[in-house]
Amino acid sequence: MTKTKYFTSGGIAFSENSDLKRLKKFASKGWNVKRYRGMGYELEKGEPELVDFSIDIHHLAKGDEDEYFAMFEYAGWEHVCTSYNTHLFKAPVGTEPIYSDRETKAEKLLRLQNSIMPAIWMTVCFTVITYVLMLFTGGAMSVVFEVVFVVSLMLMVPCISMYIALTYRRLRLQ
Repeated sequence: MTKTKYFTSGGIAFSENSDLKRLKKFASKGWNVKRYRGMGYELEKGEPELVDFSIDIHHLAKGDEDEYFAMFEYAGWEHVCTSYNTHLFKAPVGTEPIYSDRETKAEKLLRLQNSIMPAIWMTVCFTVITYVLMLFTGGAMSVVFEVVFVVSLMLMVPCISMYIALTYRRLRLQ
């Protein structure tokens, strides 16, 4: 029997709640979160747990980690793992949620929006530059820039889609 399992995340912007429900279901069957990456979760076989999960997006400055995690621990939430600015926590079922009101949920979504802004600007600028270069070059260089343009477009569209989804979710809370 395999001791490690992976499942793909639908993305925090699109399916945070369904991902957290799936993690809860896996944990009840003994598949506990080992690691989180932007594309999914790595689970390892262990003891079944009846826990809820929550995600917090927060940039931590050097030295702030202990205080940040202690605050959540005090509220009953155990740090599971961190990937960049995304922190996954778990707590026994029935523990007060990390984000229990509309205002704090909206703040969390705004922090996530702000964290993806550099990627959006970078992909938009790169797409525009490659498009212009594609138009004003000829021959083989034009073909090269056309390929690079299509690749940059493929990166830009999901970034913008995620930003739009987060904006929509945040505005619904306000």
